[in-house]
Amino acid sequence: MEIYQLDKLMEETRQLAAKYRDATGQPLPVSHDLACYDAVRYLNLKTPEKPEASVDALGVGELEGKKFQIKGRVQFANLKGKQQRIGQLNLDGNWDICLLVILRQDYQADVILAADKKAIQEAIGDKKINKRGAMTVSQFRAIAEPVWETEQQDADLDLQDV
Repeated sequence: MEIYQLDKLMEETRQLAAKYRDATGQPLPVSHDLACYDAVRYLNLKTPEKPEASVDALGVGELEGKKFQIKGRVQFANLKGKQQRIGQLNLDGNWDICLLVILRQDYQADVILAADKKAIQEAIGDKKINKRGAMTVSQFRAIAEPVWETEQQDADLDLQDV
């Protein structure tokens, strides 16, 4: 599929998901796909040729050899201030950096945060309750660095610092 067609399809997906949420009050389960698409596009990553558990993207150039797990979270206005969780983190997976793509309620990327695996493991700790890699958005923000923001529209921030 041509890049233009894929861009258009993803934009239509964003619009459909936002309309669906407005009409039903329920989100469509597309945030992970949109998050992966945005992270690859904005951070100049690539998708793996062969699927690998918990690896959603691969680094190129200076990031060659780095593997990324990508999570997405839509921040709805009516949920502001509530503890929102990110999807389960596979701490046994073969990834180096986790990217959290925060989407606005129109499903457009707002910010991409990055945290290395070691920092996540330390934040989660050995608590039995967190064996599944459960983490809130605010916990992730506390250990992560922003690597892309809406206003910049380019990956000027350095993933090397993560």
